[in-house]
This record gives sequence, structure tokens and C-alpha cells, in this order.
Amino acid sequence: MLLLQALETVEKQLEEASAALQAVDAASLEQRSHLLRQAVTHFAQALEDHQGPWPAELIPRIRQVSAQLALQRDQLARVAAVVDKQLAGVLPPSDNTSTYGNPGRNGATGARIYRSAG
Repeated sequence: MLLLQALETVEKQLEEASAALQAVDAASLEQRSHLLRQAVTHFAQALEDHQGPWPAELIPRIRQVSAQLALQRDQLARVAAVVDKQLAGVLPPSDNTSTYGNPGRNGATGARIYRSAG
């Protein structure tokens, strides 16, 4: 059954993507996320092509995959927030001033390094 095989592929890819997320392996997570996206797309196509009602034994599994995907999105958002905070501690905040200044601002028309102090 094509539908069952597609669902098993989604479950496998979801498990591997979750493992990469927990291992904090960015390269593997990127690769696994791409494969998961492909598997979900293939599964969605299999659902559209399926004639008749969905098999009853697949519905709980589909709901479980949906719940796991939602959980994974939440985990990704949390990881992204932690990374942003860590970067904020390492990189100074941008004050939007450039080395060469903005022409016309405060009457400046050239680079700050070329203006006289007086």
C-alpha cells in the first residue's frame, strides 16, 4: 500500500530529524529536515491520490505525526531563541553607525576620519 509506505517514511524521517535536533547537529538537522519535507510532500500527494476513506488504522498514526511535527516546531523555536541570546552575548548590538558616516546627517558630508576635530 503506497499510503502506508509514505507514512512509514514520514515517521522515519521525523524520528531522524528529532534525533539531529536533540544532538544539536546543525548539518544533519538541515539534511534531515529537507528529507522530512520531501517525505511529507510525498505523503500528502499519496493522501490526495488515495481513493475512498482513509484506512482506520492509519488515522491515529497520522495524528501522532501531526503532534510530533508541532512539538518539533516548538523545539526549533526554542533552540533559535537560545542561539539568538547566545549571539547577543558574543556580538555587540548594532548602533547603525558606519565607519564612513551617513552623508547629510548632522551636516556631515564625508567620512568621519577626514573631518577636522575643530
